[in-house]
Amino acid sequence: MQHLKPTEASLYITLLEQLESESEFLLFEPGERQMSENQAKAMIESFREQGNSTIIGVMRNGELVGHITCLGGQARRNCHAVKLVIGVKKEYRGEGIASSLFDCAIKWAEEKELKRLELMVMTHNEQAIGLYEKYDFQIEGVKKNSLKVSGDWVDEYIMARILP
Repeated sequence: MQHLKPTEASLYITLLEQLESESEFLLFEPGERQMSENQAKAMIESFREQGNSTIIGVMRNGELVGHITCLGGQARRNCHAVKLVIGVKKEYRGEGIASSLFDCAIKWAEEKELKRLELMVMTHNEQAIGLYEKYDFQIEGVKKNSLKVSGDWVDEYIMARILP
Protein backbone atom coordinates (compact mmCIF):
# COMPACT_ATOMS: atom_id res chain seq x y z
CA MET A 1 0.00 0.00 0.00
CA GLN A 2 1.26 3.43 -0.86
CA HIS A 3 0.01 6.93 -1.51
CA LEU A 4 0.55 7.56 -5.21
CA LYS A 5 3.13 10.10 -6.29
CA PRO A 6 2.83 12.34 -9.36
CA THR A 7 5.49 10.20 -11.08
CA GLU A 8 3.01 7.29 -10.95
CA ALA A 9 0.29 9.11 -12.89
CA SER A 10 0.64 6.93 -15.99
CA LEU A 11 0.22 3.78 -13.86
CA TYR A 12 -2.99 5.25 -12.43
CA ILE A 13 -4.41 6.03 -15.88
CA THR A 14 -3.54 2.54 -17.13
CA LEU A 15 -5.28 0.99 -14.11
CA LEU A 16 -8.43 3.09 -14.56
CA GLU A 17 -8.61 2.20 -18.24
CA GLN A 18 -8.31 -1.51 -17.48
CA LEU A 19 -10.86 -1.39 -14.66
CA GLU A 20 -13.35 0.41 -16.89
CA SER A 21 -12.93 -2.27 -19.56
CA GLU A 22 -13.50 -5.07 -17.00
CA SER A 23 -16.55 -3.86 -15.10
CA GLU A 24 -19.98 -2.39 -15.72
CA PHE A 25 -20.13 -1.26 -12.10
CA LEU A 26 -18.01 1.87 -12.73
CA LEU A 27 -19.21 5.30 -13.84
CA PHE A 28 -17.17 5.57 -17.04
CA GLU A 29 -17.56 3.21 -19.98
CA PRO A 30 -14.45 1.82 -21.70
CA GLY A 31 -12.64 4.59 -23.58
CA GLU A 32 -14.89 7.34 -22.23
CA ARG A 33 -12.50 8.83 -19.66
CA GLN A 34 -10.29 11.53 -21.09
CA MET A 35 -7.36 12.08 -18.73
CA SER A 36 -3.86 12.89 -19.88
CA GLU A 37 -0.77 11.99 -17.90
CA ASN A 38 -0.24 15.69 -17.16
CA GLN A 39 -3.80 16.01 -15.85
CA ALA A 40 -3.33 12.97 -13.63
CA LYS A 41 -0.02 14.35 -12.33
CA ALA A 42 -1.65 17.70 -11.54
CA MET A 43 -4.52 15.95 -9.76
CA ILE A 44 -2.17 13.86 -7.61
CA GLU A 45 -0.09 16.96 -6.77
CA SER A 46 -3.21 18.91 -5.78
CA PHE A 47 -4.37 16.00 -3.59
CA ARG A 48 -1.04 16.07 -1.77
CA GLU A 49 -1.43 19.82 -1.14
CA GLN A 50 -5.07 19.66 -0.03
CA GLY A 51 -4.51 17.19 2.78
CA ASN A 52 -8.03 15.71 2.61
CA SER A 53 -7.58 13.83 -0.68
CA THR A 54 -5.26 11.02 -1.73
CA ILE A 55 -4.93 7.98 -3.95
CA ILE A 56 -3.79 4.81 -2.24
CA GLY A 57 -2.51 2.10 -4.53
CA VAL A 58 -1.38 -1.51 -4.44
CA MET A 59 1.62 -2.49 -6.57
CA ARG A 60 2.52 -5.97 -7.80
CA ASN A 61 5.69 -6.46 -9.87
CA GLY A 62 5.85 -2.77 -10.79
CA GLU A 63 2.20 -2.71 -11.86
CA LEU A 64 -0.61 -0.82 -10.12
CA VAL A 65 -3.32 -3.45 -9.53
CA GLY A 66 -5.75 -1.64 -7.22
CA HIS A 67 -6.61 1.78 -5.86
CA ILE A 68 -8.86 3.65 -3.51
CA THR A 69 -9.21 7.28 -4.50
CA CYS A 70 -10.25 9.60 -1.67
CA LEU A 71 -11.74 12.91 -2.80
CA GLY A 72 -12.12 15.44 0.00
CA GLY A 73 -14.67 18.24 0.01
CA GLN A 74 -13.46 21.59 -1.29
CA ALA A 75 -15.51 23.96 0.88
CA ARG A 76 -15.11 24.71 4.58
CA ARG A 77 -18.54 23.19 5.18
CA ASN A 78 -17.68 19.82 3.61
CA CYS A 79 -13.90 19.50 3.85
CA HIS A 80 -14.43 16.85 6.56
CA ALA A 81 -16.18 14.56 4.05
CA VAL A 82 -14.40 12.27 1.60
CA LYS A 83 -15.87 10.49 -1.43
CA LEU A 84 -14.34 7.08 -2.11
CA VAL A 85 -13.83 5.27 -5.41
CA ILE A 86 -12.26 1.80 -5.34
CA GLY A 87 -11.16 -0.69 -7.94
CA VAL A 88 -9.06 -3.85 -8.16
CA LYS A 89 -8.00 -5.58 -11.37
CA LYS A 90 -10.05 -8.68 -12.11
CA GLU A 91 -7.16 -11.15 -11.82
CA TYR A 92 -6.32 -9.85 -8.32
CA ARG A 93 -9.84 -9.93 -6.86
CA GLY A 94 -10.47 -12.30 -3.99
CA GLU A 95 -7.01 -11.73 -2.48
CA GLY A 96 -8.13 -9.22 0.16
CA ILE A 97 -6.77 -6.20 -1.72
CA ALA A 98 -10.03 -4.24 -1.48
CA SER A 99 -10.18 -4.87 2.27
CA SER A 100 -6.57 -3.74 2.66
CA LEU A 101 -7.34 -0.59 0.67
CA PHE A 102 -10.31 0.17 2.94
CA ASP A 103 -8.20 -0.45 6.06
CA CYS A 104 -5.57 1.96 4.78
CA ALA A 105 -8.08 4.63 3.69
CA ILE A 106 -9.92 4.54 7.02
CA LYS A 107 -6.64 4.80 8.96
CA TRP A 108 -5.55 7.72 6.75
CA ALA A 109 -8.91 9.50 7.24
CA GLU A 110 -8.76 9.05 11.02
CA GLU A 111 -5.19 10.39 11.12
CA LYS A 112 -6.38 13.43 9.13
CA GLU A 113 -9.29 13.84 11.60
CA LEU A 114 -11.84 13.58 8.80
CA LYS A 115 -15.39 12.73 9.82
CA ARG A 116 -17.31 11.23 6.90
CA LEU A 117 -16.51 8.65 4.23
CA GLU A 118 -19.08 8.24 1.49
CA LEU A 119 -19.53 6.39 -1.78
CA MET A 120 -22.03 5.45 -4.45
CA VAL A 121 -22.74 1.85 -5.47
CA MET A 122 -25.16 0.32 -7.95
CA THR A 123 -27.94 -1.37 -6.01
CA HIS A 124 -27.34 -4.74 -7.73
CA ASN A 125 -23.59 -4.81 -6.93
CA GLU A 126 -24.09 -7.16 -4.00
CA GLN A 127 -20.44 -8.13 -3.60
CA ALA A 128 -19.36 -4.49 -3.22
CA ILE A 129 -22.26 -3.70 -0.88
CA GLY A 130 -21.20 -6.63 1.31
CA LEU A 131 -17.66 -5.25 1.50
CA TYR A 132 -18.88 -1.76 2.38
CA GLU A 133 -21.22 -3.08 5.07
CA LYS A 134 -18.30 -5.08 6.52
CA TYR A 135 -16.63 -1.70 7.05
CA ASP A 136 -19.73 -0.24 8.74
CA PHE A 137 -20.96 1.79 5.78
CA GLN A 138 -24.70 2.39 6.01
CA ILE A 139 -27.17 2.96 3.19
CA GLU A 140 -28.38 6.54 3.51
CA GLY A 141 -30.56 6.71 0.43
CA VAL A 142 -31.28 5.61 -3.12
CA LYS A 143 -30.70 7.61 -6.29
CA LYS A 144 -33.39 6.36 -8.67
CA ASN A 145 -32.45 5.98 -12.35
CA SER A 146 -29.06 7.42 -11.48
CA LEU A 147 -27.22 5.70 -14.34
CA LYS A 148 -27.97 4.16 -17.71
CA VAL A 149 -25.93 0.99 -18.19
CA SER A 150 -26.24 -1.09 -21.36
CA GLY A 151 -29.56 0.59 -22.10
CA ASP A 152 -31.07 -0.07 -18.66
CA TRP A 153 -31.75 2.40 -15.88
CA VAL A 154 -29.81 1.61 -12.71
CA ASP A 155 -30.37 2.87 -9.16
CA GLU A 156 -27.48 3.66 -6.83
CA TYR A 157 -27.20 3.55 -3.07
CA ILE A 158 -25.61 6.42 -1.23
CA MET A 159 -23.54 4.79 1.52
CA ALA A 160 -21.49 6.43 4.26
CA ARG A 161 -19.52 5.75 7.39
CA ILE A 162 -19.15 8.34 10.13
CA LEU A 163 -15.74 8.28 11.79
CA PRO A 164 -15.21 8.91 15.53
